[in-house]
Amino acid sequence: MEANRERLKEMIQTLFTISEPCEAGVQRQSYSAAYRRGVDYIKMKMRESGLVTREDGVGNVFGRLEGTKASLPAIMSGSHLDTVRCAGGFDGIAGVVCAIEAARMIKDSGHPLKHPFTVVGTIGEEGTRFGQVLLGSQFMTGVFGEEQLDSFTGIRDGKTMREAMKEYGLDGDLSGVCIPKENVCAVLELHGEQGPVLEEEKKDIGIVNAIVGIAWLEVTVTGESNHSGTVPMDRRKDAGIGAYEMILSLNRELTGKYLRKATMTAGQLILSPGSPNCIPGKCTFTLDIRSGDEDILKAILESVKRCKKELEETGLKVELRTLSYRPPVLMAKNIQEKIEQSCRTQQLSWRYMDSGAGHDAMIFAKKWPTAMLFLPNRDGISHNPAEYIDFDAMKKGTEVLYETLRFLDESNQA
Repeated sequence: MEANRERLKEMIQTLFTISEPCEAGVQRQSYSAAYRRGVDYIKMKMRESGLVTREDGVGNVFGRLEGTKASLPAIMSGSHLDTVRCAGGFDGIAGVVCAIEAARMIKDSGHPLKHPFTVVGTIGEEGTRFGQVLLGSQFMTGVFGEEQLDSFTGIRDGKTMREAMKEYGLDGDLSGVCIPKENVCAVLELHGEQGPVLEEEKKDIGIVNAIVGIAWLEVTVTGESNHSGTVPMDRRKDAGIGAYEMILSLNRELTGKYLRKATMTAGQLILSPGSPNCIPGKCTFTLDIRSGDEDILKAILESVKRCKKELEETGLKVELRTLSYRPPVLMAKNIQEKIEQSCRTQQLSWRYMDSGAGHDAMIFAKKWPTAMLFLPNRDGISHNPAEYIDFDAMKKGTEVLYETLRFLDESNQA
């Protein structure tokens, strides 16, 4: 079976036109009027593909294609329908569109699956409305419930999630939102890579090993403020220089020992007192450290402690504060193998890789066997109006998804 490239293109291009006013790109925040129009369009395309649609109490959208054995659990595929502000129209959306096309391929083949197939479009993955990411999937898996409806408030409007849902047309009834574990046997999320590796290596498909663990640290280096012109260079306690040396030392270690296995970003740096003619007496900066291998993540954190000790030996004071720590989430090996088998069947190239970004799959994986397949992003760009996934790549991804569903259906039969 072949996916229809023009159908994929038509769905994406139509969703491009459904947007809130923004400076550039596409914007559909959860529970907005534009988001409702996008959901209504997706539900229409689901029905055209033979799916029976429903919307749960928090706004997740489902399309179900029945299998020949009603007693079997469903295979589920999809991604999120919300976007970041003024950005691209492929992030998340491509996974929903490709899953809808895969459902149509199953229906048109004349050979239904034994398992039901469910296409899902989750709400609130990006976190732009309430500052909380992965909302839809966390409600689906029972991580969130009634309490969050009143405690999560809008970043800009201050409305609670419950108030926003009511305006959107939902009554706040959460019965049936949390899906029992036994109702799903496997989850597949197709997504853009959001990075440059697949395009640079000319690979058709990325098979995700793990969604990286993340450690966020705040580091405060304290020295001594003084006059920039009167204190000799060898008599200073410059907190800024100490911070730069720590960042550069860690950067050299990561590029030397953990290239393509870990990343580190010092995204915020504040010097105090912040005057051009004053030696910084304090520097506070953040570290975002990521790896799909928890042993590597922990080794880098030990290196941070080593750098702290080395700086303190120079007379500076260093304080480390862990803001958050999330271990890597491993994808299901058996589903990864089915994706690879599908790539072989389609004679497509692939590589195994980690996901440096978070996805709904990391939430689903805690409850159900879950895997992800990546498609190349042009120039590695995402969260940007220039974000683009070639429609030929989406066609290939849909065909791999379809074959993987077939392999999973056979391997999971009761």
